[in-house]
Parts: sequence; structure tokens; C-alpha cells
Amino acid sequence: MKVNDIDISYQFYAKLGLRPFGRFPDLAIIELRGGTHILLLGKNDELPFSLSSSLLGQRGGVFNERLDLMIEGKSRDDLEIYRTDLLEKGLSVEAIAQDQFFGHDYFQLVDPDGNGITVYTSHTGELPV
Repeated sequence: MKVNDIDISYQFYAKLGLRPFGRFPDLAIIELRGGTHILLLGKNDELPFSLSSSLLGQRGGVFNERLDLMIEGKSRDDLEIYRTDLLEKGLSVEAIAQDQFFGHDYFQLVDPDGNGITVYTSHTGELPV
């Protein structure tokens, strides 16, 4: 993900509860559950490879969603606790939506570069990821 300021984005995603993996000279790595990573790269830095700039996510036409994240909790109350924690950390987040999306409660927020993020309740079973 190309960002304007790697350090600011690295701190932002760590505040969301994602695992900060490391900060390196030209990138930072945030680790997601299951071994997936977000590579944060400088927007104006030259890269040794190309990145696609496609719009991802279910709500591209309604909201500039680039990521959808899922909390561990499965209930609306769990999502409200997570949302309240983000507010206490100084992040600006929208209210939890009144409707559900395929059985998920969710809310939305924007990262420092204006990329939309939707945070959903979990649907995972008891098996490890």
C-alpha cells in the first residue's frame, strides 16, 4: 500500500490493533492474522516492482474501501467495545451501521491517506486461522 508518510501509517495501523512487524528504511510491515502482511511503501518512492492501483472491497462505489478487517469478537457489543477503544486512542470512526452485511455488524473509518476501512464482526469458527 503506497502511503504519504510511512511512519504515520505504521502508527495508525498499530492503533487499530494490527501487529507492527518492523520499520525498515523504505517500508514498514504490518502483520495480519494468518501470516498475511500489509507493506507500507512511500507514495513517491520508486519501487523495484509495480503495484496495481485497483479499487478493492465490497463497497468501492459507496465508500473508498481499500481494506476490510474483522475483529475477533462476533457480537455487536464486541464491535462497540473495539470501536470505543479506537475513539479513546484518538481515531475518528463512524457509528456502527444499523443494518448488517451478510450477518456482520460493521463500521467504517478512513486511514491517514483517505483509504476507507470497514471493520466487521467475526464469522470464524473455533478452528485456528
